[in-house]
Amino acid sequence: MKKNIIFVTKALWIGGIETALINLLNHFDYERYDVTLLVLHAELDMLEQVHPKCRVLIVDREKTVTFKKAYAYSKLYHLTENADRPSVLHKAMMWTVPVIKWIENRLYIFYIREMLQDEKYDACIIYSDVVAEIAIRSIQAKKFLMFYHHGAMRHVYHDAIAYRRCEKIIAVSENQANELKKFVPSAAEKIIVIHNLTDVEGIRAKGAQPTEEIFDETKFNIVSVGRVSHEKGMDIAVRVCAELVEKGYDNILWWIVGGGPAMQEVRDTIVETHMQDHVITVGMQSNPYPYIRQADLYVQPSRYESFGLTIMEALILDKKVVSTDTFGAKEILSRRDDCALCKVDVTLLANAVKKYIKCSESQQHAGSVSKQFEKENKTLMERFEKFL
Repeated sequence: MKKNIIFVTKALWIGGIETALINLLNHFDYERYDVTLLVLHAELDMLEQVHPKCRVLIVDREKTVTFKKAYAYSKLYHLTENADRPSVLHKAMMWTVPVIKWIENRLYIFYIREMLQDEKYDACIIYSDVVAEIAIRSIQAKKFLMFYHHGAMRHVYHDAIAYRRCEKIIAVSENQANELKKFVPSAAEKIIVIHNLTDVEGIRAKGAQPTEEIFDETKFNIVSVGRVSHEKGMDIAVRVCAELVEKGYDNILWWIVGGGPAMQEVRDTIVETHMQDHVITVGMQSNPYPYIRQADLYVQPSRYESFGLTIMEALILDKKVVSTDTFGAKEILSRRDDCALCKVDVTLLANAVKKYIKCSESQQHAGSVSKQFEKENKTLMERFEKFL
């Protein structure tokens, strides 16, 4: 008899967490499992990449996508948002935000339960920890598991009900698990480690596709991929580039592939450091792999990183990597002689990159790790299924 499981996540926008989720969904044996993916926001950039046998349900507060009945309290939800030009009434309402949020959240939970028509599952996997409470209160399941993806132990990502109700909390790296155990000692015995899976064959196939932008082969092309947010450190990449140019390494083109809330800060930093001729922002790309494939060096400048999926993807595409020594990066790169780790520091990163620019063998590929990752995928999937 098939096991009936449900994943709950926030959205399917383009990002590392979403890519890892899709890789996991696509590795299931659908002859043995009935899999449902419940998505709470209708940002669905990566929807087409989900396995066709995976049932996808969208329960957005503002859009009716899967179900005919709309959520009736979206206006109440918006009362808790900051307005650019708030009215007197809105300012008054903001004093009551905690109460409004609590009420609206419960109404949304009741709505999801109604749409699911009391469906019951063998296991519920909370893949986006920020939706943990909604998942636990709205889904009827025999057991709950939760993935924790964040490199920073910030309070916003922690929910007491999740640590209390979940049988296992899945960290995506050993270093992250150790920190999480210190941060939430009451849940330490529940915390386990399962690395993110990688789509080796898919990454190589997508990497072979062309890009609209043409790389100048006379330049030393550096690529950084990720959500443009504070934790990903793309502003640091710009300052590293500026320091290298200042030291005479002006044959650099640094490609930043991604979009996000810190994009304006990155663009301002480019202007401030006069890097307009050296740093290229290409925005969010559904397929970033051709950019990585064409790189002479891949650099991950993150301030925080729980795993570093893009680092693994760069290795699959046979690239040498320079990364800050975040939780995941240390785990992936510490035993590789052809890659470098350093502190989150502009000068240290610049010095690490400089070695690859100067090296006469810098154009050569790193050793292929595809077979290693394919073997790890099978092991990771077997380990994960033991807890379902």
